[in-house]
Amino acid sequence: MSRTRFVAPYAIATLALLAACDTRVVTEPVYQPQIINVRNDFAYQVVGLEEFSSDVVYAWESDGRPASVLQSPQVLTGAATLFISDGSGAQVYQRSLAENGTFTTTAGTPGTWTVRLKFQEATGSATFHLSKPTAASP
Repeated sequence: MSRTRFVAPYAIATLALLAACDTRVVTEPVYQPQIINVRNDFAYQVVGLEEFSSDVVYAWESDGRPASVLQSPQVLTGAATLFISDGSGAQVYQRSLAENGTFTTTAGTPGTWTVRLKFQEATGSATFHLSKPTAASP
């Protein structure tokens, strides 16, 4: 009988420890954008978002002139917002990436601009392209 007295507490402790362990593996959302980032031209595309929430920030060299922003979402749900700030930190653009169309930033201070994307449980795909007009030929 003394043998069962020692086995029972160990068996109960072992079961309690196993019950406390969560064997499910939680995977992080997939976020693998394709980006082209050169002076006065920035292209961004991400596909296959599944309830993705994050802030992502990129530095972009700009001459300060207004940029054309071509946005083309594909079945984008949740919230995804594009913010652009100029070289002095002043915001020159803000729009939901769920909006389809061509828009324009305001002019800003030349230098390193900030391209910030804020995702809140975003699902689907988003694409945008920032470009500056080419200088007119003399």
